[in-house]
Amino acid sequence: MSIFKQLSENKGTVSSALGKELAQMVLQESRIDILLECIDLSTYQASSPVSKNIRSGAAKVVEIVAEKQPELVAPHLEKLIPALAAEEPQTRWMIIRVMGFCALLNKPVAYKALAYAEKYIAAKEGLIIASSADLYLGDLGAISREDARVVFPLLEQSMEKPIENEQDWLLEALFKVFHNLDKAEQDRVLRFGERWQYSARKSTQQRAKRILRMRGSQQAASNPGTDRGRSPSSG
Repeated sequence: MSIFKQLSENKGTVSSALGKELAQMVLQESRIDILLECIDLSTYQASSPVSKNIRSGAAKVVEIVAEKQPELVAPHLEKLIPALAAEEPQTRWMIIRVMGFCALLNKPVAYKALAYAEKYIAAKEGLIIASSADLYLGDLGAISREDARVVFPLLEQSMEKPIENEQDWLLEALFKVFHNLDKAEQDRVLRFGERWQYSARKSTQQRAKRILRMRGSQQAASNPGTDRGRSPSSG
């Protein structure tokens, strides 16, 4: 059965299982033909609700492969840009994550997703798409100080009004970019961590405390003349 037919006939958890199965064939059996077909199908009739199962199923395959082996997907990012405007949020949130996974290897195209991330954060239409945008920004901002300066205003916007449980993924994104922020920006991140360190959610507490532990590295960076330990040759 063709990939197109398999995807068109599957829905929900079955579709997710199929996506994982196809992705494993790409990763373990080097079936690049499956990956290329799924890249094309991720944008199939992008504005048609009827084709959403095909697009989202294909996008799942691309997302899994991009997370594990971004070098396989990065050369084809340009083809995936139209999927960021797909009718259904499922395809959009998976492809914005793909852009983040591949940002280091294809930054020029990954930057084209920035305008879509801005829209997703402004709309906050659901936890997964909002948090996927946050994580994409974290991946992009982790590359360099220059990239962090570009994405941090959007992360700040997201920090102002996180929707329920989004704080976990915002904390993840902020942890990724922390080392590339200036002191004023780091201070804002630390205040956000303080806000969530006593959350009722254990996962949120852990992420917040991990951010707050970065305060030590911030202080060390601001005091470069302090003793950072003796070298092995110092006796």
